[in-house]
Amino acid sequence: MSTATVHHAYNDVVATHYDLDPQGVIGRSLDRGIRQMRQEGLLEAGSELHVLDVGMGTGLFLGKLVEQSEARIVPFGVDLADNMLEVARRRLPGLTAVAGDASDLDAHFPGKQFDCICTHFVTGFVGMKTLAPQIASRLKPGGWWSLVGGTKAAYKALQAKGDSRILRMLSGAGDRRMDDTVLNPADLAEVARIMEAHGLDVRRGETFEPPLAFEDFDAFMEFGHRGGWLTPLIEEMGLHKAGPLKRWLINRLAFPVEDAHNIVVALGRKR
Repeated sequence: MSTATVHHAYNDVVATHYDLDPQGVIGRSLDRGIRQMRQEGLLEAGSELHVLDVGMGTGLFLGKLVEQSEARIVPFGVDLADNMLEVARRRLPGLTAVAGDASDLDAHFPGKQFDCICTHFVTGFVGMKTLAPQIASRLKPGGWWSLVGGTKAAYKALQAKGDSRILRMLSGAGDRRMDDTVLNPADLAEVARIMEAHGLDVRRGETFEPPLAFEDFDAFMEFGHRGGWLTPLIEEMGLHKAGPLKRWLINRLAFPVEDAHNIVVALGRKR
């Protein structure tokens, strides 16, 4: 998936809707990441953490971290979407942020090392094998990598529905499969293997499977398109342009759907 496609999706479609967090999955996932950091003692009073959020979006995680931490947080961020960065800057007046590609982390904040680097819901578009060596090189010795992201086990019910030949034709999916465009790891074990291969020991790890309910096509689009979960894929398929007849047919054939996400929350420490 091209950088231009991802930029358009998050800059022009998602930026104004992201914080609405349809079905509350983002907020609950990020809270688990903060809980892991607290359990490892990162957020104790008297300390100072220079934290880089890669693919920071609207700064939702850093905002939560500043509010919930007893430590002093010095926030930095990188995001491809300028409109999301503008929201983040309003949320965090002390933020140092740049617009840029998460896959080229070495180009941002040259010479700077961090106490903690976060990648939250980034690995769908920039794979862990691309991120891991760059993150390892930018962490201080003993620094932390907080990862929150979907896995290939997500959306099993939707993917099963999507195997229907009629639905694939109606949706514009054609021969596309989610695995063809989304680079997420398979599971927590894969996350651990990649972190460990690049000099980080996984100190905390869990899999979060929040239930999802899509009453109809509109509820799915609110979550998947405007909410940011599947926006680039939906845009490439043209599903957001579906007319009344196509929407009616998809509703009759596919909805309602009860499903679940599958999200890894992991915290690794550089040796």
